[in-house]
Amino acid sequence: MLRISRSAVAFAVVVTLAAGAAPTLAAQKKVSLFAIGGYYIASDLYTGVGANTNNKVVLDDSPTFGGRLVFMSQPRFGIELNYMRAVSNLHTTNPAKPLDGNVSLDQIDISGLYAGYNGTGRGYVSLGLGTTAFTPHIQGVNGSSQWRFAWNVGVGFMADVGQSMIARLDGRYRGTTTNRQTGSGSYCDAFGNCYGYASMIYSSGEITAGLGFRF
Repeated sequence: MLRISRSAVAFAVVVTLAAGAAPTLAAQKKVSLFAIGGYYIASDLYTGVGANTNNKVVLDDSPTFGGRLVFMSQPRFGIELNYMRAVSNLHTTNPAKPLDGNVSLDQIDISGLYAGYNGTGRGYVSLGLGTTAFTPHIQGVNGSSQWRFAWNVGVGFMADVGQSMIARLDGRYRGTTTNRQTGSGSYCDAFGNCYGYASMIYSSGEITAGLGFRF
């Protein structure tokens, strides 16, 4: 009976240690890969130049999608590699000079994340640098991609869904330099109406949600 009791105690100890180690092993997983989708908030990117000065080009808000790879080097600090894509339709404010088409916006960023605390649910702030590519597709003519320096700030919330899955919600603001002084004649249509960047800094925002796998 004594031998059986010792075996039972040893088994119970092993089970208890394993159960206690499971959350620890989950917490040691520092890399997460997310699929992201949401809503892209655009602003005026182009405007008329020369005789076409009063004709502004408006980008429509649109869906956006992409992915994010996160490495949490510390419980509260992490690094994120982000790619997002949106395709926004455009139209002019002067109906006498219409401009049909869309602009693809590809965004690549590397950001730092700081979480308020490390728990099942945690809020965080982000700050990053990267690049945005504007690729116009206007009236059947595909323009070349123009990569520009960009920066972003954001806030978000992550919540564990089991030991390996994570859900997240983000809001971000992005500023992109346009080199307006070198792009005054970015595009001219068949009627001689020319367009350039509307400002030195193109502003955009996004509200996204995603689901990730921790490994």
